[in-house]
Order: sequence, then structure tokens, then C-alpha cells
Amino acid sequence: MTRKLKEEELRLMAELGYPKKAIELYASKVNVGAIKNPDIVTTYLGRCGDFIELYLKISKEGIVKNGKFCYVGCPGSVMCVSAMIKLVKGKNVDEAKKITERDVINALGGLPTEKLDCAKLAIATLRKAIAEYEKMKGRSEI
Repeated sequence: MTRKLKEEELRLMAELGYPKKAIELYASKVNVGAIKNPDIVTTYLGRCGDFIELYLKISKEGIVKNGKFCYVGCPGSVMCVSAMIKLVKGKNVDEAKKITERDVINALGGLPTEKLDCAKLAIATLRKAIAEYEKMKGRSEI
């Protein structure tokens, strides 16, 4: 019974316009969870009420080595934050700052129009985490 419900949920997501790539990220829960001893943990509450807790592991050289997140939110937010983390892994902090909502949407193969704000949530969470990291490291431009 549980398996059938999951298949039904995935079918419904496809009918709602989520691309296959995005649905696969959601179904496999890529990057969902916490990191032990993260360098940065930040939280972000979107206007829609979705809540993200982002964990990043960043090397001494400023390279994002790993990222994970916990959430309370819709599938669109899960897809977007998962994609954002895939995009930042292996990049230095300055490169990570340049990742955009459009990059997240493209990485997913698109999003339904009514879920474009989920990409904004992912990027806002990333930018907050990077700002906190830079402040901690004394790199803040403020």
C-alpha cells in the first residue's frame, strides 16, 4: 500500500508539470539530512511558510565540500534545494555566490510556473549561509 501511494504521488507531480529530473531528486531525497560537524548551519523561512535548515561543509580553502538540508515544505522546495546543493558542491564560495535561481531551474529541467518561488527560496538560503560563513571568516564586504 505504501509503495502504491508513492507511485501515485509521483504521477501527480508529473501531471502538475514537474519534470522527470526534478521528480527523481524529490523521490530519492538527494541531499536531505544533516551533516555531522558542519562549518555553517543556517535556517531560512520563505514567505510561503516553507522552512529550510541548510548545512554546509566548507574546506579551509573555501571549497564547498558537502551540503545537506532538513525541511518543512513542499516538493518544489525540496527539489530546488537539492539541485542548489548539487550545483554548489566543489565550487569555491565566490563561485557559489554566483549561482542563480535560473541555474537551479535549469538544473531541474524546469519548474511549474507556480513553483518558481521555490528556486528563490533555495538561493536565498544559500546566500544567507554564505554571508554567515564570510562574516565568521572575516570576509564580509559589509
